[in-house]
Amino acid sequence: MLCESLPPPRPRGRVNIVSPGYFGWPITTSLSHFAPAIETGLAEVRRKYPHLNWTSEFLLSESFTDCFTLRDNIQYELAKWYYTKPYGDDVLTVIITPGCFESRYLSELAGPWDLLLITSVDYTERMRYRQEYPSYVTTSPLTPVNGVIYCALFATMQWTKLYLLHDTSGAPYYTFQASVLPLSIPANCKVQLTRQQFASNYPNVSQQLQPILRDFNSKSRVLLYFGNATGLRILLIEAEKLNMTSGEHLFVAVTPLDYTAYGNFTWQNMDNDDETVRRAYRAVLLIRLVDITAYSTPPIRRLVQEWRALALNRYNNTELRHNLILPAMMAAYTAVELLAEAIQSASPGGWTKTPPSGKFLADQLLNHTFNLQVGSVRMLGQGQLSHRHLATCFDFQTGCFRTCLISRNTPVTEHLIWERVQDGRWFDGDSFPPNEPVCGFDGHRNSNECTRQSAIWNQWSFGVGLTLLGLVSVSLLGAFLIRRHLREFPSWELNHYFLDFQSSWLISYTTHSVGSDSFDLT
Repeated sequence: MLCESLPPPRPRGRVNIVSPGYFGWPITTSLSHFAPAIETGLAEVRRKYPHLNWTSEFLLSESFTDCFTLRDNIQYELAKWYYTKPYGDDVLTVIITPGCFESRYLSELAGPWDLLLITSVDYTERMRYRQEYPSYVTTSPLTPVNGVIYCALFATMQWTKLYLLHDTSGAPYYTFQASVLPLSIPANCKVQLTRQQFASNYPNVSQQLQPILRDFNSKSRVLLYFGNATGLRILLIEAEKLNMTSGEHLFVAVTPLDYTAYGNFTWQNMDNDDETVRRAYRAVLLIRLVDITAYSTPPIRRLVQEWRALALNRYNNTELRHNLILPAMMAAYTAVELLAEAIQSASPGGWTKTPPSGKFLADQLLNHTFNLQVGSVRMLGQGQLSHRHLATCFDFQTGCFRTCLISRNTPVTEHLIWERVQDGRWFDGDSFPPNEPVCGFDGHRNSNECTRQSAIWNQWSFGVGLTLLGLVSVSLLGAFLIRRHLREFPSWELNHYFLDFQSSWLISYTTHSVGSDSFDLT
């Protein structure tokens, strides 16, 4: 007797993912980067949970052309779609989108509608207040806010006086971060922050930076630089001229993603300043917000190949250098996988009438760790993923940055802390400089050690003064004796003697002049 094959089981519930936005290369937050990851994510959850009907759609509009128009029109377009959608309340609607500037406006609708909202790039800084954002989580690789990341670094290094320098010629990301950093630093992070800006693409950039660097030298030893790699190069060249790259000063730079928009932080530019910048880079601490070393597993490498093919063949990315903003695509893919895990936890058998609510789904994710195809991820209680950030130091021998500090979240409190790696070295040493010299910026702080150093300096200065006075006296006496015995010397011997004397005097003067310039600054 032949056994007839049974028909596949009827799906017990439908999940529809709606993604508002716009397509456009090479914009990081566009659906062009997002779509291949969503497509492959859906394929994975369909394989893993076939009892549900997984669908998705992009919400496009002529009024969505960039981040600003998306922000200004999102609530109207999303509400119009929501109240006219062609299916009933038995379908679970979830909003998954990159987010640009509109995340807060999305959450203002998703909360009252009780829909789960997941953004993969942008996020709302206040989302830790769960009563305000009960159904909102993010997989963004750029969390938490830079203020939290920097505050943890300040606490580790015991820095309290910082100097913030913004290059207005840099990418918009740096302009935004430079403006919000003072506001995003936690209230319990007691720091004094001096703010200044310059424009690296102006022809008079040296005239801009020289007084800024002198002001920095009088107020701190730690400078937070917000700008592209090109501007940092210019800054370091000017700092080198003032002897500010020898280990007493530290320049903290940040790069959110390994992407061309932020530049390549390297000393090699194939010009005459390369060796100068290579020496100066030893004074740099480069913070990498995204740890790309976590993206080298075999499953992720397979996904990358799929994303390349989809971006080229289906989403018209003819310049493949644009398509692999890997952290952003990973975040979108992770969002789909986490959605499936939340549904499986909230309603493992599916549903026939009422799907789980958005808040209930979000609660299934908070404070939990998940083993996904892309690896292990943990959703913190504030609705953000736990990310590892790297602080890298420049290795002069190899000419490359190496990890010297790593961040992590503590198990219980979830506080962000920085820890030194075992072989991490900065400026060929083990310790970072303090944000203020031991004897103060003027060198006269009242302490026994500083008093002793001041006394030694005074004694040394007095001794040098006496020595110089003696040299001048000897020189005058020599000149007098030369004049007195002038007739006793042949002319060629006299000229030779004066040439030697003049040459040695000029050499001494040049050396002293350079030394004076350096001393005035320090």
